[in-house]
Amino acid sequence: MGSNRSTPTPRRDGGGGAAAASGGRRPGSQRQIGSSSDSDSPREAEEEIEESHQEHAESAQITDRQGRRMEERKETVVGHLDDDGFHIKESSIYGSVLQGTATRPLDNETDVDILVVLDEEEHGEWAKDGKGTRNALRAVKRTLEKKYPNQNVYIDRSVVAVEFSDFKVEVTPAFEYSAAQNPEEPGDPATVGGIELPFHPGSRDNPNQGYVIPDTYGEESWRGTNPRRFQSMYEAVDQNNNGKLQQVAVTAKKWNEKNGKPVSSFHMVNMAYQYFREDAPANASTTEHMHRFFRRLPDYMQSETREPVYQERLDKGMSSEEKRRAAKKAYNAQEKLRQAKQLQEQGKTEEAKEKYREVYGDEFN
Repeated sequence: MGSNRSTPTPRRDGGGGAAAASGGRRPGSQRQIGSSSDSDSPREAEEEIEESHQEHAESAQITDRQGRRMEERKETVVGHLDDDGFHIKESSIYGSVLQGTATRPLDNETDVDILVVLDEEEHGEWAKDGKGTRNALRAVKRTLEKKYPNQNVYIDRSVVAVEFSDFKVEVTPAFEYSAAQNPEEPGDPATVGGIELPFHPGSRDNPNQGYVIPDTYGEESWRGTNPRRFQSMYEAVDQNNNGKLQQVAVTAKKWNEKNGKPVSSFHMVNMAYQYFREDAPANASTTEHMHRFFRRLPDYMQSETREPVYQERLDKGMSSEEKRRAAKKAYNAQEKLRQAKQLQEQGKTEEAKEKYREVYGDEFN
């Protein structure tokens, strides 16, 4: 009953670079706002604010030490399931930790996603039964309630969540794609250029098909997912853009968290991915990408967003009113960023930073 447990992508310890060493601001950057000496040249303002954007994205990511703590917690949780009779083929941390978009600080709202792939020979009735998704989730919940009697353990859509004081673990029971009977395939067509196109995954025997997990919105079905394939697609786009996708995705996630999470974290990362696939100019700075991304964000939020492997809609659980409210928050951020850019172009570096902080939070220096 052993499990093949993978390790998340390593993270760097510390962070913040020169800004952290100087108490959050670079030496000499403090000025009396409004005084005659508070102006830089537009070029100097642009360079300093670009550095601030890059350092903000870097310092927002979790450290190596935090990544190791998450991996240790994963090992313990999976070990409890293993000991209680679950036959596990493999397990791994996926989601934001795998992508490198998990953000600090860690708290009980931080999600660590664990995929637990079950052996279909031992648990195949869940993969083939009409109520198998719910039964699998309930079985995982019963085990974790026994192992963690002092923690809040509950089913949340497709996962079993365990709330710890430092972060929350979300366990997703899964099967290999070929094990499920009639898994939910993305039958709803994609709309490209105003034309509806059906999306058909490849052969069920294709190993790239990945896994099936319980339907996110409580339907009694299994749906396809392939975090490793998405990760390889994400990394290719990030590398082609000199790491700028990662910086924009992390900064956008921090903005999303600061504004009450109008969309899910995975939804936000996919919108950043969509921007770089479709709309991002080559060789732009991180600052320019953030401005351009937020100019597109209201439209993204009110349109379909699909994950790129199975083309599942990530916005299908949002009502029209929720989309409208999310877009309004993006419009507000877009306007503040426009004002920040005007100040930056006037060489008013510190005033521009104050406006950026209204968007990103006080950690932006």
